[in-house]
Amino acid sequence: MCVALGSGFLMSALLTACKTPLGVIKTSAKDDIVSIPLTEFAQTDYKLIRVSNYNYDLAIQKQPDGSYLTLVLKCTHAAQPLTKTGDKYYCTLHGSQFSHGGAVMKGPADKNLSQLVTKIVGNNIAIRLNNSL
Repeated sequence: MCVALGSGFLMSALLTACKTPLGVIKTSAKDDIVSIPLTEFAQTDYKLIRVSNYNYDLAIQKQPDGSYLTLVLKCTHAAQPLTKTGDKYYCTLHGSQFSHGGAVMKGPADKNLSQLVTKIVGNNIAIRLNNSL
């Protein structure tokens, strides 16, 4: 019985450790629009969005004025996917770094991250994939 209880606690701990720490939302797009419920931001101001059949993750951030900023996590130097590290985004290929807001902090990249048109539509956030700012 002790072994069974111990195994149950161990499995619970392992499953908890497997949860995505950054709050990744996996979704798809319809007509190049990604729709995310506003309720996803009830407890946080930041989410990573993983869109099926889209090569890069999106970082969506709630702004102080209540609007949302969506960045394409694609290095502007070598088109590599970026990794979130603390409050920055990092390119593992050549070392470029971008701020939480998408500005270049370290090259070789010399252009800021692309922003996608993002609007609140009803109770959802709508992100247009084919129209970067």
